Amino acid sequence: MNNPSQQPTKQQWRTNLIKFLESIQLRIFTIMLLIIDLVFTSLELSSSLISCSRNRNTKNQEMKEIWYHWAGIGILGLLFLKSIGLVIGLGSAFFRRPGYLLDSIVVMVALFLEAYLEKKEGGLLVVVSLWRVVRVVESAFELSDEAIEAQIEDIVCQFDELKEENRRLMDSVVEKNREIEILQEELDHYKKSTNY
Repeated sequence: MNNPSQQPTKQQWRTNLIKFLESIQLRIFTIMLLIIDLVFTSLELSSSLISCSRNRNTKNQEMKEIWYHWAGIGILGLLFLKSIGLVIGLGSAFFRRPGYLLDSIVVMVALFLEAYLEKKEGGLLVVVSLWRVVRVVESAFELSDEAIEAQIEDIVCQFDELKEENRRLMDSVVEKNREIEILQEELDHYKKSTNY
């Protein structure tokens, strides 16, 4: 049996998870990971092209390629974990968000290609890498959109505060007008009583 008191707790942790995964700090971290991954992928591809053109593979070159390869897998693994977190947090709503769905598919395909196919499908890896560049640009725009939305939300809050302050001031003016009327009546009453 489901305990109704446990339901808000379940929803609360999902809400907190989504807030964390969609936070500006995590988006900035994700953008940094994507840029680092893009640099590593570029270095890995360029080092393979250089080694192909020289037709020799030194030990140092192999170590660099292996390091770039595993660093890329690590970064893609973190992005994959973020996607899983979004699936858990959003539930079925995740599949109604095409951006998240497409990102997850791209990360899964890139992770599969990076981990299992290595250099066999280099052309496809380049296409996936180019998608990652597009994703970096899109994330930067999302970040700026969120900053604008945060500013708008701040302005709305300030407006609400000003509206509340205006209401309090209007109430104060009404109260002061009542006091003035009472004092005016007392003054009129005093004038009448002294004139007689």
